[in-house]
Amino acid sequence: MSEEEVGEALQRLRDEQKATQRQLGAILELLEKHENQIAAQETSVARLDRILMEILTGRTWRTLRAAGDLIRKLTPARGGGASVSRSGKRSYLMCDEPRPGDRKARTGIVAIKGWCVAEGGVDCVRISIAGIPQIETTPSLPRPDVKKNHPDLDSTGRAGFAAEFDSTPLAKGRHTITLRLISRGAVIRETKTAVNIDHDKGFASDYQRWIREFEAPDDKLMELKLTALQRRPLISVIMPVYNTVATELKEAIESVLAQSYENWELCISDDASPEPHAREIASRFSEGDSRIKTVFRRERGGISQNSNSALELAKGEYVCFLDHDDTLARHALAHICEALERNAGAELIYSDEDKIDRAGTRFDPFFKPDWSPDLLLSENYICHMLVLRRDLLEKAGSFRSECDGSQDYDLILRATEKAANIAHIPKVLYHWRAGVASTASGIENKNYAISAANQALSRHSERVNGGLGIEPGGITGRWRARYPIPEGTRVSIIIAAGGKVDVLRTNIESIFSKTTYRDYEVLVIDNSRNDGIEKLVNGFRGADHALRYIDWRNRPFNYSLINNTAARQCDSPVLLFLNDDTSVIAPGWLEAMTELAMRPEVGAVGAKLLYPNGRIQHAGVVMGLYDNCGHAFKGLDGKAGHYFDFSDVIRNVSAVTGACLMTRASVFRDAGGFDETEFAVAFNDIDLCLKIGALGYRVLYTPYALLYHHEAFSKTSKDLIPHPREVDSMRAKWAKVIGWDPYYSPNLTRNDEDYSLRTRDV
Repeated sequence: MSEEEVGEALQRLRDEQKATQRQLGAILELLEKHENQIAAQETSVARLDRILMEILTGRTWRTLRAAGDLIRKLTPARGGGASVSRSGKRSYLMCDEPRPGDRKARTGIVAIKGWCVAEGGVDCVRISIAGIPQIETTPSLPRPDVKKNHPDLDSTGRAGFAAEFDSTPLAKGRHTITLRLISRGAVIRETKTAVNIDHDKGFASDYQRWIREFEAPDDKLMELKLTALQRRPLISVIMPVYNTVATELKEAIESVLAQSYENWELCISDDASPEPHAREIASRFSEGDSRIKTVFRRERGGISQNSNSALELAKGEYVCFLDHDDTLARHALAHICEALERNAGAELIYSDEDKIDRAGTRFDPFFKPDWSPDLLLSENYICHMLVLRRDLLEKAGSFRSECDGSQDYDLILRATEKAANIAHIPKVLYHWRAGVASTASGIENKNYAISAANQALSRHSERVNGGLGIEPGGITGRWRARYPIPEGTRVSIIIAAGGKVDVLRTNIESIFSKTTYRDYEVLVIDNSRNDGIEKLVNGFRGADHALRYIDWRNRPFNYSLINNTAARQCDSPVLLFLNDDTSVIAPGWLEAMTELAMRPEVGAVGAKLLYPNGRIQHAGVVMGLYDNCGHAFKGLDGKAGHYFDFSDVIRNVSAVTGACLMTRASVFRDAGGFDETEFAVAFNDIDLCLKIGALGYRVLYTPYALLYHHEAFSKTSKDLIPHPREVDSMRAKWAKVIGWDPYYSPNLTRNDEDYSLRTRDV
């Protein structure tokens, strides 16, 4: 390569760096503008840290850093030529994860993410790790930042790639990952990173770190709060016992004795255990502390009858439940009293939980959302720790033997039917023993529990009498609630078309060929610059399809205005806003959304959207990510289970994407439709959902409406990067829910979309 060519390449990179610096300057200016407001209104966990993290981990910063690195490599003093590939053509290959220098311990499935472009095109990226079969992946993920900075090399805006490998065969230690960019059959660029494998700590180490960073200081704070607690009710701890392992029974009882809050009673009922040690241990502890009460049944009656025998001993104003081999956190009962001081009317209280193995090691924490009634029908997410006010327990009734195996699920369902005030404590107060045959080790260990859960849900369905049906979900032990669709429920599918004729053709063909629900129409509103969309729609009309066309050509792109205009021309009771760059996968997608949207308490419903490579594009929106919002599980494998199966069950969320958003027309009008002024391009869907939620309606995500989303086809790269003014408006208008999304735990990260644990480190 000539010196002149090197100089030209250097100048291009310097120009790109200057442009990126201007972008970063704008973001920093926005940050400075908000610092005083942030200091005065600290409504979210480490808010300023998250804004900085958004900048430091964002694409603008990575592009700036990459450009600077490449310029340094290209300087003549270092020999030059590194930015030009082996073929003499320009190319880039960047690995964003794992980052160089990342020391995080990993095990199991490990993800690799990055981006690449090349003059002449990219065949694939080959990934090599010694001891692992070679992996090939192709760039297919949206990276509008790359397209913006390298428009001559990236024509699609989809330069991102992702892959994953099973690290199980690798020994503990640091392993080099080599990535090679293949173009026209040849290796033209290579880069390396490394991953730290530790099968002993890979799953647990992050949680142990979290315990040190967050739980330990919180425990010290509770020691100080304890003396100031005003409400000190008697709390009855119910413990049914049967043939428990001696050491585990002792640990369970000792965890109650160790409580920092002292106004409790422990009610133990032994279900005629054939082994004498259970009775001996319970009796010995009872003799040593008058707060421990015991009853010994003469014949075995099962878990429900045994629990009811323990309940007969209880005199407390509040009742909580502890399995005979589990343990309570030291401040568990103190946190209950603290919660009651904040919310005196709470009738049902539940907390977060984790698991413990036989060695006493804590793992697999479940940081739960606040009260989520639809998630409860999908899975018993409340489980442990459960606390009921006595009068609510009396209304709901005691345990029922016909639901043995899921008797707690049955009780929770009955209690929530009558409870007016349900509170969640976002702290791990309960440690669930994961023994060899424990349900904590896997629901498959107790198949009878699945049958009992079905029984509990069926009985709940009979009581609520709303036409609710229960079916097995897509995951063992998970459930799908089904609802009748009123006859005559017509759906208007509104598609704003931006001019990509082939993209819209794929969309419409998938709707007409795969949709099994019949009472619908498709309304295309044409925001293009030519007559291609109109001709396409006219072609489909001849096939006797319910298809309408609105001419909105040659006008500025304003998503909110376009869709509001279309909605006003629909008289259907249900509106579905659908991106033109989506395509149907599951034939029952429209029924899955409509049956939920027609429930009077529901205001909006969103679908599960996948990228063409099968990875998740949308599984609900989480508020607070990057101090704004993000898509749950974005970029993760669409076929794999994620975070207690949240991506595969119907659940409550704060918002869903407008790429596939259904609402009743009356709700849409009551909420004021999309905001045409503040959110013309970005966040209009999130704003709409939050307005709907503010009216008292539920917003739901369903995985049973499954579509592909070919993201970036319907918008330009500029559109995909939100305007600072719209970001500013979101943060100002919805600061409260950005600070605390009720359906996302404050113990989880705000700096990624994978439900990983919160960290203090930027």
